[in-house]
Amino acid sequence: MKTQNYEMLTEYMLKLMPTMHKRFFRDDEVFKSEELFPSHIQILLVLSNHKQLTMSEISRQINVINSNLTPLVDKLIKLGYLKRQPYKKDRRVVHISLTSSGKTFVEKHKKYVESLLKEKLDSLTDEQVAEMAEHVKAIYETIIGCLGEV
Repeated sequence: MKTQNYEMLTEYMLKLMPTMHKRFFRDDEVFKSEELFPSHIQILLVLSNHKQLTMSEISRQINVINSNLTPLVDKLIKLGYLKRQPYKKDRRVVHISLTSSGKTFVEKHKKYVESLLKEKLDSLTDEQVAEMAEHVKAIYETIIGCLGEV
């Protein structure tokens, strides 16, 4: 029985991920920004869920090696969205956090994505949207619960 469930889970996850990406989260829509690439926005979104992170922690979260992460973070600092804070106990460690401009950008981005979802799901009833939100939340919590955060 468990094997069948794993087979079905595999089948639907492999169908769901590209479908969600294509239908809801196309890069040219969700990551629409004149000055930022998807990786920049991923960094901002990750940091919006944490007070501060080290470069290594960010690289694990978005699956980018540190050497590729540095220029991305440098650009976000130059734009005023992030700031570096040296760790007092170890000079080699630097914490990265959002500035107030970065927080404002993230909020605007979330509202933009929300408007895209509203547009695409407009034909659903309030009950269907609520049910979908609960299912997505349950999937997220299950994944985080058994695998932990990335």
